[in-house]
Amino acid sequence: MMQHLKKIAKKKSVIGLCSVLAVTGTVYGVEFAKPAEPTRYVLAQATHGTLVVSLSGSGQVSGLNQVDVKPSVSGAVIKVLVKPGEEVTAGTPLFEIDRKTAVRAVRDAAQTVTDAELSLASAQLSLKKLKQPADAIALLQAQNALAQAQRNLQSLRDAPDPLDVKAAEQDLKALEENVKLSEDGTTPHVVRNAYDNAVPVLKTTIQVLQQALTDADTILGIDNTYLNDTYERLLSILDASKLSAAERAYPPAMQTVALLKARTDTLKTVGASTVDIDQALAEAQAGLGDVVFLMERVQDVLANTLASATFSQSSLESLRNTIQSDRTNVTSKLATLTTQVQAIENAKISYASSVIAVEKSRVALEKLKQGTDVKDLATAEERVRELEASLANVQAGPDAIDIAVSENALAQRRSAVASARNRLADAQDALNDYTVRAPFDGVVALLDAKEADQASPSTVLATLLTKAKIAELALNEVDAAKVRPGQKATLTFDAVPDLSIAGTVSEVDAIGTVAQGVVNYGIKIAFLTQDERVKTGMSVAASLVTDIQQDAVLVPNSALQTQGDFATVKVLKNATATTAQSEQGVTSDTPPETRQVVTGIANDAQTVIAEGITEGEYVVTRTMDPTTTAVSSVKKTTAATSVRIPGMGGGFGGGR
Repeated sequence: MMQHLKKIAKKKSVIGLCSVLAVTGTVYGVEFAKPAEPTRYVLAQATHGTLVVSLSGSGQVSGLNQVDVKPSVSGAVIKVLVKPGEEVTAGTPLFEIDRKTAVRAVRDAAQTVTDAELSLASAQLSLKKLKQPADAIALLQAQNALAQAQRNLQSLRDAPDPLDVKAAEQDLKALEENVKLSEDGTTPHVVRNAYDNAVPVLKTTIQVLQQALTDADTILGIDNTYLNDTYERLLSILDASKLSAAERAYPPAMQTVALLKARTDTLKTVGASTVDIDQALAEAQAGLGDVVFLMERVQDVLANTLASATFSQSSLESLRNTIQSDRTNVTSKLATLTTQVQAIENAKISYASSVIAVEKSRVALEKLKQGTDVKDLATAEERVRELEASLANVQAGPDAIDIAVSENALAQRRSAVASARNRLADAQDALNDYTVRAPFDGVVALLDAKEADQASPSTVLATLLTKAKIAELALNEVDAAKVRPGQKATLTFDAVPDLSIAGTVSEVDAIGTVAQGVVNYGIKIAFLTQDERVKTGMSVAASLVTDIQQDAVLVPNSALQTQGDFATVKVLKNATATTAQSEQGVTSDTPPETRQVVTGIANDAQTVIAEGITEGEYVVTRTMDPTTTAVSSVKKTTAATSVRIPGMGGGFGGGR
């Protein structure tokens, strides 16, 4: 009987389970049959402001104290400004640390600010210029360029103009005249003319050389020994070597001129061999050099010759003038020959250029007769389309995308200026740290440093005794690493809730203490003002500012994501202040843009964005996935659904 009842109960349980599954399946079916909801985004706006990074600690108020004075920077002590036993007030300079490096840092930071401001001004001018409508001149230029291109295209589409063909044929004929050959059938006409022009020059050159040799022999008396009888004994009387040199120079010059005359006499005035003319020109240039050398030696002879009763000074001057004239004539002929040689080379180059020009003209004529090339026509049509688009752009004014890009660049320049100013402020603050000041009123008990000593943040420079109250805190090693002397702090007291006192960090322990495996460092904070309500031994809480950045772009920490080594944010375009205020999020037809950013300092709530986004843009702080929402609602529905099976005490496990 018992076994039979168990079978019945088991059977009923199976039936009940199937019923529950059927009901549950119906619920799920209803839920998933609903239309998919769009993703919603919770937004926050990137703001512009100041970010303060601080940490907090607690401790007790201490009375009569002895405090070690330490610098915030490293360097050589260049001035000791107090003596032992001297009374000082808060802020009194005690020591000067060598600040050359800090001064350079301030100067460099100031230059960076100037450069950033100039860059910002340039970006502002560019944006202003971009937003201005096109002026009348730019519009007219675009219209003229398009009209010219359209005329060129129409010209290409038209049949060749007979006048153009005739003009091209005439140009070709004129060019062909320049490449005609001379009567010898081998030398181009233009080159032949240059060679023929060289022959008279060679013949007159021989005459000049012969005259110079004759005048030299009249003085030296080598070929005609009797010509200089009246003054021969006076020649080069001051330096006999000059006469010997002149006599040695005469025979080579005489032989060169004779050979050159023989070669030149054989040359025809017109149609002479170009090879013979080239050789004659080369020999003439060499011969002229020999004669010039002879003239110089004869001039040396006359310079060392004296006048006498039988050889007057005027006669001597006449000879000198004659030789000088001969030398000038020979030198002039040398220049003329050089010019003639260059003229022949130019004629050859001109002929080669003419040959190329003839070929180009012939090809151009054939192309003109054949009509416009398909490629040229396509190029002209493309040019017209380009200029039509250019004119449309000028008429339409600045492009929205270009303006957006320019505005983004301007925002980046503003951010760069703000960053540069922050760096300058930091550099100036760092410069102030090179003057070590008394943290409070007191008496200098000991001086532990002298001029030229090297100091660091762990070096004790002096010891102060003071009756001023001091807050003594203990910070863990992570927080203590962020604290240094001179930092600002705000002090509050449990015993005096309405009191807040400003202070500065006066000392940070160099060695920590270990308690239960935790390393703590002692911190002393000097009160900047005294209040009688604060008593020694009272509990004190301190908030220490460890970093600050002004004029920064700030976003909530929840907007930041990491992709590898980079930080990113999601920016939703076209969001407005009204839609962004919705705590339930907003929908968007286009997904947010993922943008890589450069981050700066951060506190518990916000992070500085140095590059990547600009003030006023909306970033996604949370994404509401519709799939997750659907599942949550399904679970709630299932939990609220109970099913009773006939004959059973309840739902699952409800029977007795």
